[in-house]
Amino acid sequence: MKNLIKTNVKKGFSLVELLVVIAVIGVIAAIAIPAMSGVFENSTTAKNKRNAQSIASLYSSLRAAGATVTSPSAATIATALTTSPGVSGSVGSAFASTKFYAPMSSTEATAAVSKLNYNAATDSLDVVQ
Repeated sequence: MKNLIKTNVKKGFSLVELLVVIAVIGVIAAIAIPAMSGVFENSTTAKNKRNAQSIASLYSSLRAAGATVTSPSAATIATALTTSPGVSGSVGSAFASTKFYAPMSSTEATAAVSKLNYNAATDSLDVVQ
């Protein structure tokens, strides 16, 4: 007798259940998207600061090798060091054949310059916070 009774079993989700799931996903997305934009902004700032530190370190090495830069400023130094083929060591020194070069795009170099300050008293590039 049991075999003769058929039960009407529904399979799947109801429309209300699907709408609830979509609403929950929407709330999660509304919270996550603004938080992610802050992460991207922080990573760009960190990249610019890291590039500025690379340029400052390269300039320090260049100065230690005996090379000089005419009319130095953060912008001219960064342009010279990030534009191929870079800057050579001073003639007659052990670094005469050394190329000081930090490969990066002009956009990255410009953003890094905003984090650099040329100190004329010490002839150095300082990274500003």
